[in-house]
Amino acid sequence: MATILLSAAGAAIGGSVGGTVLGLSMGAAGRFAGAVIGRSIDQRLMGQGSETVHTGQVKRLRLTGAGEGDAIAQVYGRMRVSGQVIWATEFR
Repeated sequence: MATILLSAAGAAIGGSVGGTVLGLSMGAAGRFAGAVIGRSIDQRLMGQGSETVHTGQVKRLRLTGAGEGDAIAQVYGRMRVSGQVIWATEFR
């Protein structure tokens, strides 16, 4: 919240000063400076954020496969299914 408030205040102060610095208007420079200060305040008050949560991840993805006795998908209509490798003769 401090980021939003201080960036608006910085834009207002920079806009009242006027002029340009390196091609940037003072309003844009003031907004940037206010946002940087506001972000540091927000991080100190609310913390750095939470760690990423990893749930339900697939360890190994098998799209096609073959095995004796494996089920073959039977669907009605149109549906995407993974392929099934079918061997026509017995292994020797």
